[in-house]
Amino acid sequence: MSHISKTGVLATTMLATGLFTALPASADALRMVALSFPPLIYDDGGKPAGIAYEIVTEAMKTAGHTVSVEIMPWARALDTVKEGGADAIFTAYKTPEREQFLNYSTEVLVPQVVSFFVTKDSAITFDGDLTKLGKAKIGVVNQISYGSVIDEAIKSGVLANVEKSNDSDSNVKKLLSGRFDVMPSNRYVAQYFLKQQGALDQVKELTPEAQNLPSYIAFTKARDTAKLRADFDAGVAAMKASGAYQQVLDKYAR
Repeated sequence: MSHISKTGVLATTMLATGLFTALPASADALRMVALSFPPLIYDDGGKPAGIAYEIVTEAMKTAGHTVSVEIMPWARALDTVKEGGADAIFTAYKTPEREQFLNYSTEVLVPQVVSFFVTKDSAITFDGDLTKLGKAKIGVVNQISYGSVIDEAIKSGVLANVEKSNDSDSNVKKLLSGRFDVMPSNRYVAQYFLKQQGALDQVKELTPEAQNLPSYIAFTKARDTAKLRADFDAGVAAMKASGAYQQVLDKYAR
């Protein structure tokens, strides 16, 4: 998983923010690491917020756990959980390499749908064939992964005309101002930044989606975390059954 990094410390309800150590957390006080990635997790005026954050804390609360989260660059977060300095990391794509040191949840934390976005008046359409977007100018965020389908299309030159931005906020502004034609983006990320700029009605999402990437919470294998994973899976399954899971998703959408 690769996203924009913003270093900072978040504290959850009932736990004060603190530096992580390699010591195991107690049974009901869990330490986790994550990347700042609005609207999945971000610092909202000094307090944690976001889709993934709310799902994780609510699911673990069902089993009597509280959670504190430290935001850090992704590579450092992976190293921290690998070494046992944190109980878990989220949101994480599943790869064979990471499965060597991470105990992934069975339940998907957040499905990350990646789609193409264009301005409302654009004549560009998409039918699933990326070669038909070959002449369009594509706006991407530097060092961000959009999933294997789009990443490979850019790497191979199928999508050759690429404009790079430093962050998602800037990328959305460039789309709105006509600096490029098409913006690939995680659906929730696009909606979040468009909503921030009051521009939800100025952009449309092309169908079909480019790729649907399940992302997970993953627990350290530096110690036995099988019970924690089971607690999370049970908690999320209950949220999905009751409708609480969908309510969290809807809260951050339109």
